[in-house]
Amino acid sequence: MHALLLTITKYSYWGIFVALGLGILGFPVPDETLIAFVGFLVYEDKLNYLYAFAVCFTGTSLGITMGYIIGRTFGTRLIKRYSTRLNVNPDHIQNAKKFYVRYGKFALFIGYFIPGVRHLTAILAGSSIMPYPVFAAFAYAGAALWTITFISLGFFLGGKWHRVSAYSNRYIIPFMLLVAIFLAIAVYWKTAEEKDNEHKNKNDDINQIQ
Repeated sequence: MHALLLTITKYSYWGIFVALGLGILGFPVPDETLIAFVGFLVYEDKLNYLYAFAVCFTGTSLGITMGYIIGRTFGTRLIKRYSTRLNVNPDHIQNAKKFYVRYGKFALFIGYFIPGVRHLTAILAGSSIMPYPVFAAFAYAGAALWTITFISLGFFLGGKWHRVSAYSNRYIIPFMLLVAIFLAIAVYWKTAEEKDNEHKNKNDDINQIQ
């Protein structure tokens, strides 16, 4: 693993950009670990924080945009057919579908933090014909948050950057799942309230006519 990260970062920002783009598409690149390692290199003054963020964000955004285009063009058929090559097993596909159906567009924002989900939410969004502006708003905001989180973790952990997976599993993933649940409840309440108001307005109109 460490040798792979050294090989990627050997090509500096270009290597990081390409690796993250491919990783988000499902290729076997350790995305979170790579970004944490980038944060460690910032800590070591080998990379600039702002440049590193820009490159990681751009690479991630490119990967998720390609996933959206693939989903919009081919649906989920292509992923099912080549899931073995892309290191995506059927369970991940089903989990991503359930997560996407339950949380909708918020899955794009939060899905980065959930293993086995971030590689597929964009394809599911594309296959469901989600409008690109909606996709872009949530997907790119999520990319920015994910990038900042793991670069900062790598930076503050310093020499212990390799423990990022443990921190992610213990703290970040549960927290993001709680955020997803909160957002889903908030959207449900808002939708229910709008329906109630619409129903009341219709009843008022009917009463006025009578």
